[in-house]
Amino acid sequence: MEPSLTEEMGIIFAGILKLSQSMDRKRQFGKTEEERLEYEALCGGYEGDPLMELNIAMYHLANKLELDVWKQYGFDKMPALAERIKKNIDGVISDLPMDFLAEYNTFVENHGWDGEDQLFVSSPRYQDDTILLLARLRQNSGSQVKDPSIRLDQNVKARKRVQELQAERAKSNFLHIGLSKVRHRNEVLDHLMWVRNAPKLRLSRIIGALRKAVLKIQEDLVKEKRLDATGDIFHLDPTEIDAAVKDPTIDLMAVVRPRKAIFERALRATECPMLIDSRCRILKPDPPDSSNLEPGVLLGVAVAPGIATGRVRILRSPTDRFEEGEVLVTTVTSPAWTPLFISASCIVLQVGGVLQHGALCAREYGKPAVSNIDVFNLLENGMLVTVDGNKGTVKIIAENSIV
Repeated sequence: MEPSLTEEMGIIFAGILKLSQSMDRKRQFGKTEEERLEYEALCGGYEGDPLMELNIAMYHLANKLELDVWKQYGFDKMPALAERIKKNIDGVISDLPMDFLAEYNTFVENHGWDGEDQLFVSSPRYQDDTILLLARLRQNSGSQVKDPSIRLDQNVKARKRVQELQAERAKSNFLHIGLSKVRHRNEVLDHLMWVRNAPKLRLSRIIGALRKAVLKIQEDLVKEKRLDATGDIFHLDPTEIDAAVKDPTIDLMAVVRPRKAIFERALRATECPMLIDSRCRILKPDPPDSSNLEPGVLLGVAVAPGIATGRVRILRSPTDRFEEGEVLVTTVTSPAWTPLFISASCIVLQVGGVLQHGALCAREYGKPAVSNIDVFNLLENGMLVTVDGNKGTVKIIAENSIV
């Protein structure tokens, strides 16, 4: 039996949040390299994590389709592939594997509520945006993309080895000092830590169901010419939508237009301010001391270990074009971005620390990551860079911006 949302939140706040923070501090600031590596292993590899299970299901679905088929459809040709899949499902044609079509339908039925920025009712889901799903699947295909279930299995074994090692170490102490504490922690890691992503995904399901209802109302309002386009309804709040359904004389676009203009202006922003004062000035911390760095090296914060090299791809949305082996560069990520981590060589973020989604996900997938880099002003698409997630640096090797 699955725990309820209330039980999941209780487990997180009472059982695992303090433990996660403690382990992460030791992962970063342990007294020895050995201690830091041990806690690196303890901070990942949790069986039953629903987010990881979703990503594994997506990877397996993507690889039910031959790589030659994916190669026929570049990023800009996803609509053509969507039409081909639909014709196969409808029985008009039969040129795709039956096991892929069956698993495709199962995936949409089980995970159709997932998509981009799942906690926003305005964000598209796989169940209403086939192109979004196919773009994710394409990023999970290819010989260089590693099976996340294999990575998970490796992480689980590494974590359990460290758990056993630390338990044996505690046993060897006089009077077994600390043994009961280590055993209790190991029980939490084995049986509770998987819950960490569960509440957000549960809420995503609820909001996905709400989105279905809102889209149906929007369809009617667009047909009645009370809204100009799809998406306009998301500039209204629920009480305004309820009132509009009851009163056909309300001029909805008079409300929507000014809000839509503000929203579109915000989308063009290139900075994510952490602090703004009463005069609307953006306050920033002193820049890191880069006096000892060689030219072309940017200093940020190390959030996931490792070193990798690749071409920069700056993204403003998880639906933007992204190719296998590129460096994922953006402001900050959420679970909707997770499928991109599988095919990324490494990650560079503008804001966030070691407990943000992008850092946790990078460590889970074994991808180097650096945060606190002014990505929109210092990096360009196509730059060849080396990301050092151990030192927190991004080295620009070549300025070539051809992508």
